[in-house]
Amino acid sequence: MQGQVYSLRVGDRFKAESGLLQAIRKATTPDESAPKQKHVRKIIVFTWDFKTSIPVWNGLQSQPLISNEVSCFKALITIHKFIRNGAQMCIPESLQKTSFLEALGKSGSQGGWKGYGILIHAYSNYILAKLEYHRLHPEFNGCFDYEEYVSLRGTYDPNEGYETIADLMSLQDRLDELQRLIFRNFTPGSNNECKISALVPLVEESYGIYKFATRMLVAMHGRVEGAEEALEPLRERYSTQHHRLRKFYSECSKLRYLTSLITVPKLGQDPPSVLGDGNYIPPDLPEREVPESPVERNQSNAETERLENERKERERQRVEEEKRQLELQARELQRIEQERMMVDQQAKELQRSEMEQQAREQMRIENERKLMEQQALEQQRQFEELQRQRMLQEQMQMNQQRQVAGKIQEHEQQIALLNSQHERDMLTINHDSSKDELIRSLQAQIEQWKQKYDALAKLYAQLRQEHFDLLGRYKLIFAKAASVDETNEKLLQMQEFVKSKNLELAELMGERDKARFDASQAQAEASDQIKRLEKEIRDMKDLFAEKLKQKANEMADLNLKFNSERHNLESKLNEISNSYGTTQREFDGLQNKFDDIIQEKDDEIAILQASMDQSIIALVNAQKQAKGSHSDLQNRLKELAREHAAKLLRILDSVLLSCSHIVVDSIYEHSNPAFPGSTHATPSFVLAQMEQINESANSLATSFSGYLINPEGEQTQLIRSATDFASLIGSLLPNMKGITRFSVGYEELENLNLQARTTAEIANEFFVKGQSGYMQPKSMTERPVVIMNINKEFQNSLNVLSHMVEELIPREGVETRPLNVNEDLSEIVDREMMNAASAVETATNKIQEMMSRGPNPNLSDAQAHINDSILDNVLKMTNVIMRLIQASTISQQEIVASGKGSNSRTAFYKQHNRWTEGLISAAKAVAMATNILVEVADDVINEKKSIEDLVVAAREVTASTAQLVAASRVKSQLHSKALSDLEVAAKAVMDVSKELVGVVTALSERANMAKEGFSTQEEETERRAKVIQSWTSYEFKANEMEQKVAILKLEKELISARRRLADMRKFGYHDEDSDTNQ
Repeated sequence: MQGQVYSLRVGDRFKAESGLLQAIRKATTPDESAPKQKHVRKIIVFTWDFKTSIPVWNGLQSQPLISNEVSCFKALITIHKFIRNGAQMCIPESLQKTSFLEALGKSGSQGGWKGYGILIHAYSNYILAKLEYHRLHPEFNGCFDYEEYVSLRGTYDPNEGYETIADLMSLQDRLDELQRLIFRNFTPGSNNECKISALVPLVEESYGIYKFATRMLVAMHGRVEGAEEALEPLRERYSTQHHRLRKFYSECSKLRYLTSLITVPKLGQDPPSVLGDGNYIPPDLPEREVPESPVERNQSNAETERLENERKERERQRVEEEKRQLELQARELQRIEQERMMVDQQAKELQRSEMEQQAREQMRIENERKLMEQQALEQQRQFEELQRQRMLQEQMQMNQQRQVAGKIQEHEQQIALLNSQHERDMLTINHDSSKDELIRSLQAQIEQWKQKYDALAKLYAQLRQEHFDLLGRYKLIFAKAASVDETNEKLLQMQEFVKSKNLELAELMGERDKARFDASQAQAEASDQIKRLEKEIRDMKDLFAEKLKQKANEMADLNLKFNSERHNLESKLNEISNSYGTTQREFDGLQNKFDDIIQEKDDEIAILQASMDQSIIALVNAQKQAKGSHSDLQNRLKELAREHAAKLLRILDSVLLSCSHIVVDSIYEHSNPAFPGSTHATPSFVLAQMEQINESANSLATSFSGYLINPEGEQTQLIRSATDFASLIGSLLPNMKGITRFSVGYEELENLNLQARTTAEIANEFFVKGQSGYMQPKSMTERPVVIMNINKEFQNSLNVLSHMVEELIPREGVETRPLNVNEDLSEIVDREMMNAASAVETATNKIQEMMSRGPNPNLSDAQAHINDSILDNVLKMTNVIMRLIQASTISQQEIVASGKGSNSRTAFYKQHNRWTEGLISAAKAVAMATNILVEVADDVINEKKSIEDLVVAAREVTASTAQLVAASRVKSQLHSKALSDLEVAAKAVMDVSKELVGVVTALSERANMAKEGFSTQEEETERRAKVIQSWTSYEFKANEMEQKVAILKLEKELISARRRLADMRKFGYHDEDSDTNQ
């Protein structure tokens, strides 16, 4: 049956993968709630059905996880759960996806306003550590099951066990750090449902690791001699982790939402002792069924009409058959329980007899060992007298040792054969399904062990007798010295024999533990079967309830049929009455002859009328009952609809509150002097951004009004419009603060800031007054009016702000020169982009020409090396700037193609003339900054300018690059490939600029040290330290005062230079003609 189910699921692989993608999408939604258990369980079931997790990883990689920190964190929770509980292939396949997990962790290191960034980084690192542990120890499953580990490994190597426990405790430490980080990042005033759900797999996994470490430590202390001292570090770590887990579980038990999902384990005050006999087994974590959400079942009249009498009969027979099967299964379960109890009792008796026999054997071996030790002590006292005869007896002693070694080897082979026979017997016992055969085989095994022990005792007695015979035979020749050595060797052999017996005893104890575990497992299986039967009984009760509903539906069907029959009878009655009147008019003369016939008809009509009255009365009663049940169902549906509407209303209020927080935070940053604003923003760019805000505000007002008119409509468009509008307002205020550098006078600056804040506060009223607490007291007709008034007020404020920004455009100079609308704007844009590209190409050719001149022979090697580095980095920068301009051209073409529609390119540029001005000015700024960089590099090489001029020129290139990317981002589509390429090119320009500044600064410092006669920084520091140490206290104080005076002078010059730069930026800008002449 299982094979058939598997083949059916494989055949429907496409449908299963479609459902898997839907489950992944629902499990990683951006709302701050826990991933639903049914979606995670569907992913885990998919891995077991198809024995692979590759489609799961592909589905996760297709989701936009990096762009949303909540979705990313929920995806990590899902990954952790299906690695733990999924099929065995999930772990090796997950090891191939570590780069994806690293990418998620790096995205979390960037941070986020919701506080999930650091959690994402830590959680991804923990999952990578868990996968690394599974790679080093592939015998583990995802849940760290002890029995499966023992069955897979089958080894007793203490070194390997020590390393396994140490690595597992290190993983436990990583888990402890993660859970403490999650607790520290709880958001006050929130339910923290998403963060608490991450604790569920951590609690289960930490308890699994704790149980495994406990049982492994108990087993190692029972098997290894001298384990108390060797395993002391592990016991200390185990005790520390016990107290940490106890504190962790105590904090988890205080979270009501967590305790509703799982049962949190409870640990004792002190850690359990691991120095016992290996019988300790920590209590299992109780299972808890996760409550599932109720499923709404709607039944239609069309389904009830398809029910047939034959199907109902078959259902009744099937229910009776299932009842009989349940009774048979209950009796069978009772019989199995009785047999299990008998087997347990017999196994206990067998274990008791085995332990008694092992105790007797151990006492006998201990007595023989003591006797051999006494003989060795007696012979040791005679060793001094017989030492001088040792050389003469060496040859004979070697022969005797070879004989004894041969016998010992035979003895070891026999022991090995006995061990193998014992393992085969134990395997036979494990695979034996019949309880009676198991008892007989155990009894036969006891007899075999008795015979083998007797044979070993006889062999040992024979070897001992032969040894004494040899001692007596060569006593006169070898004297007492040989007997001393032989006795010592025999003592060592007996000690090895005792150790082997101890190992065999430990193995027997392990087998005893395994038999106990099998008995407990059989008991657990029986309890599972009882639970399954109880579940089937509950299913049968549900089936009976469903049958009752079907009967009710059948009654309704009968009522419908009766109603139709009543209508048919009424129509027949009308036909009969009509025919009766016609007959009476036609045969009026023959009325006396047919009186009997008419009387007969009247009697029939009376009978029909009586039966019809009874039917109508029964129908009226049935209709009253149906109306009562129908009204209850309608009330229930209305109540569910009200609950659903209230839930959606709370979600919308939460979204609007989040948008309001975004706007309020941006207003606070705009008012805070610590935030300088965007230094690269221009009035043209801000005006283009205001156009987009105007469109977003109209879209928000339209969707909001539509929702208020029809609250049962779709909320998706409203939420999308609100979040877009809030993000646009949040990005507008930093740009507004940045363009205040173009203002003249303090009054104009304050008016501009005040108007910007006023506009943002009016925009915030969309989210404040749009919430249910403000809207519910108002009528349905007043609610859309409130939104439209806010939009009208916002549009007026935005128009005032745009007029104020337009007054700043002439102060931009060449960068924002107004375009002539009569010109062909498409040709102007193409020409300016080509001019920028040609200017960069000219700069590149100039750099290559400078590199081809060769070094100046008058320069030193260090200065020549600095010049070569400058030229190489400047050439690299011109190349990446050329790629930037090409990417900008492609992005601009894509924007025009997607936005012009059926209009021409010129019409699109005229419609968005402010954006066009910003794009042209940004392209010119990039070309100008590149030419300035090349000229400054030439002057630095010719020693006309300093390294600082080159650093400033490189930073100007980076600023103009940011302006070009900002101008292209305003109109670009979301997730556009052209915009992505443009941003990659801009990042390359910034990286090359940083590299140029760093390399030139480092080489310049090295050249300065070489001029002063220092070869390294350490040498310079050491020489200066010697000079300072040679100063007197007066010289030291004088030099200290001199350096402080120099610092004050430099700080004064720095403040003056910054003030002059601010005045230049505020009042003085070059026009196009002056820049062209220069």
